[in-house]
Amino acid sequence: MNRAQRDGSHFALASLDVDRFKQINDALGHPAGDQILRAIAGRLREHCRDGDLLARVGGEEFAVILHGLGMAGALAIAERLRNGVAAQPVRYSIGGTNGQVAVTVSVGVSTFPEHGGTPEKILEAADHALYAAKSAGRNRVELAATSPGTAATDERSRPLCV
Repeated sequence: MNRAQRDGSHFALASLDVDRFKQINDALGHPAGDQILRAIAGRLREHCRDGDLLARVGGEEFAVILHGLGMAGALAIAERLRNGVAAQPVRYSIGGTNGQVAVTVSVGVSTFPEHGGTPEKILEAADHALYAAKSAGRNRVELAATSPGTAATDERSRPLCV
């Protein structure tokens, strides 16, 4: 944020949450869940640009800081991340048992300076957008609204597959 404020650039925050991960963990067990989370992280890394910062926030949540992007670019990358996870089932192997499971993520996107001038405001806006994506059916990208508590929905945030 300091760099963006200093040089007048933009950045975006994509907040991602694995859809229905508790059901996966409950059905397959925590060791399989851990493998699936590592596979998802790998897919997210593959679809990030050089210089983007990917982090596991906790549990089944991830965040990506997208440097130098405004709303349109951030939505395109967020959709690429979402689609990269959903494109094919994730394989796991526990105790000699091999399997695969379909996995999707919901994504909330906020941008600086449009959605706030502090890290807390950017995080809050992305979190609200993520909640909107979950509420609207999961496996989708939502852009934060300029007023906290709602998310802007348009053609780009509709899911390609459910």
